Amino acid sequence: MKILINAPFQVNDGLKEVIEEKVGKLTNFFERITETEVFLKIGDKRHRHREQIVELRIAVPGQTLFAEQRSDAVEKAVAAATEKARKQLLKYKAQTQSPNHVNIKPD
Repeated sequence: MKILINAPFQVNDGLKEVIEEKVGKLTNFFERITETEVFLKIGDKRHRHREQIVELRIAVPGQTLFAEQRSDAVEKAVAAATEKARKQLLKYKAQTQSPNHVNIKPD
């Protein structure tokens, strides 16, 4: 899986490692993820801290999954967003493996 990190600020090596570790674990739940884009954003100032926003766009065959989380720390937001993505991946996997699922490929 390819992981792309986009941010309006310089991402240090420690944060990059955290993101790659958390997002990389998503392949344990669905191995056919082709690419994940991670968007880091800075939100409004709340209670003396700027809100950190993490968005994940996960490309799987035939669909793109999306998860967003806000927190006072980027690491917390990454962990929560990957948890949301994990739940979506498990649901997607169950749907695609069901006997009633029809895989239609566009011509």
